[in-house]
Amino acid sequence: MKTVGVVIATYNGENFLNEQLQSIIIQTKRPEKIIIVDDCSTDRTKEIIKEYAKMFPDLFIFIQNEQNLGVKKTFEIGISACNTDYIALCDQDDIWMPRKISVLFDMLERNENAKLCFHDLALIDEWGNQIGINFWETSHINEPVPVTGNAARERLAALSNPVPGCTKFFSSDLKNFIFPVPASKWVRMDWWTSVIAFFFADPVYFKGGPLGFYRLHANQISGICTVKNKKKFMSNKFTLYDKIKREIQRIINSKKSHIIKTADASQRRQDMNNAIIKVIDECEKHGLSEDQMEEYNFLRSKALSNLMNK
Repeated sequence: MKTVGVVIATYNGENFLNEQLQSIIIQTKRPEKIIIVDDCSTDRTKEIIKEYAKMFPDLFIFIQNEQNLGVKKTFEIGISACNTDYIALCDQDDIWMPRKISVLFDMLERNENAKLCFHDLALIDEWGNQIGINFWETSHINEPVPVTGNAARERLAALSNPVPGCTKFFSSDLKNFIFPVPASKWVRMDWWTSVIAFFFADPVYFKGGPLGFYRLHANQISGICTVKNKKKFMSNKFTLYDKIKREIQRIINSKKSHIIKTADASQRRQDMNNAIIKVIDECEKHGLSEDQMEEYNFLRSKALSNLMNK
């Protein structure tokens, strides 16, 4: 039987980590390994992890960064250390539904060429109350989710990521292409793993509803709602459906965050377009069908054009 590993990156996650870990332990199909890499937390996060590692010594692997490395590098360390057949990425503040691993495991077993599958998320507030809207429902009409195939690759080549990391369940075969991860700070792990999966394989998604709860709160380190004005957003307490939807759409689909300076935005485009080109070049080395060659050449030409027009 193939094995499953869960990779979690933590940083000052004491408020919600226990609930997340409990939701993994009680899965109808429990993973063989839970690898947690902590990025120098200053709260009780490390103590919580050590308590679980003591209770389940054969299940937990705890890695402590010697210095703060950030979310991307921390996940990179965790994925590198995960030697199971399948890998699930996990946030520190969400909740998994009990059959998440079982459902996604079966999907990849039935879809050999997929290499990665993903699912929708039910949104919850800081206290775990459901908001009454799912992540896929918040998508903008011009950038719908879920998407697969050519539509997903076009989105990724446009520097947008339609698949949050916390929804991903993938074959460890993809590690051969994920590493080395581009060093640029603009090449986020969420986006990069999506690029690798959709250009080298044929990912699928679960159509039967959400398999996890995504928590929106003011202290998120990363995620679909990491913005400066999140405290103001959370203060609305999610009472108005339309207001929530508009706000989440704005956050998710904003093309030019006011946080990013013009020079940084240019560097972001350059680094991400270069990453797309390198991935397509690597795909060619491994062989492409005639249809794939036509599509990938088109996407590469767009990336090259973006670089010339920077």
